[in-house]
Amino acid sequence: MNLKALNQNELDLRIKSLAQKEREVLHEVLETLKEIDARKSYLNFGFSSLFEYLVHGVGYSEGSAQRRIDAARLLRELPGVAEKIQTGEINLSQISLVQKAAREVIRTRAASVTAEQKMEVLENLGKKSYGQTQQQVAAFFDLPIAQGTYKKVHADESVRVEFTLTKEAFAKIKNAQEILSHAVPTQDLAVFLEYLADKVIKQKAGRTKENAPVHKANFESKDKMPNIANLSELDEVTANVAVNITDRSLTSANKRIIFKKQPCCQWVDPQSGRRCESKWLLQIDHKQSRWAQGSNQLGNLQVLCAAHNKLKYMREAGIRNIS
Repeated sequence: MNLKALNQNELDLRIKSLAQKEREVLHEVLETLKEIDARKSYLNFGFSSLFEYLVHGVGYSEGSAQRRIDAARLLRELPGVAEKIQTGEINLSQISLVQKAAREVIRTRAASVTAEQKMEVLENLGKKSYGQTQQQVAAFFDLPIAQGTYKKVHADESVRVEFTLTKEAFAKIKNAQEILSHAVPTQDLAVFLEYLADKVIKQKAGRTKENAPVHKANFESKDKMPNIANLSELDEVTANVAVNITDRSLTSANKRIIFKKQPCCQWVDPQSGRRCESKWLLQIDHKQSRWAQGSNQLGNLQVLCAAHNKLKYMREAGIRNIS
């Protein structure tokens, strides 16, 4: 179609018609997402969460994915909201603000937010701007106005991050900086956060090969396991452990070897061959389950994220859906 041939009234009618069709398609998208979420289908596709599936499997941006997830889950609670979305009375950004506020209430007050409360605040958001919606949602739930996190990746792959902290959260960070001022003698918040990240990573990873030896567990000899200098050496150590390990020797040392060999979720979608590779809430799983006489030998162990570990269990137990 040659749009230049249309007069301004025809262009006006056209964009309004397309906008309505777009809202109708959006409703279909949300209903489809609601069903995918209910079935946890994304796990079968090799993704650890609906968010990861929408971003890396479907191609939405992170913000677009989260808004659609918030809306789809709200539709499960409040089916009547669908009509408001189709008419354009409320939009995804408004829904996402309400859902985010509800999560904040649960997190900070350990209090539940009912579907009726969500509907009450949504009823008053029709045609309001983003700023007006922020103010109204914050007032309704008695929360400070939330500011989103802004991230910009530079050419050198450094990342500029902007976010707003509550007064209380900022006070906690300043207090932590004061406590650790001997270790991090700077007021630079970026340096301090990197220091904290390093500490957490080292604590979770256990003693590193540079500063501590890893001990053998239940080897036939009582010698200590050598430090692991490279992957080929690790393969040799792993092979030895796989031979000598006993059913009751899934120790911290062995767990470190498993996580070294498998640093991410190993779940593979049998159709696409896609590996999950999530690093979120990793757990060690028995390929042949313990209840089916599966052993603790390393060859029977794999790393799965919590979501795929639960899916595997549900399948083995013959339970159809994950709640």
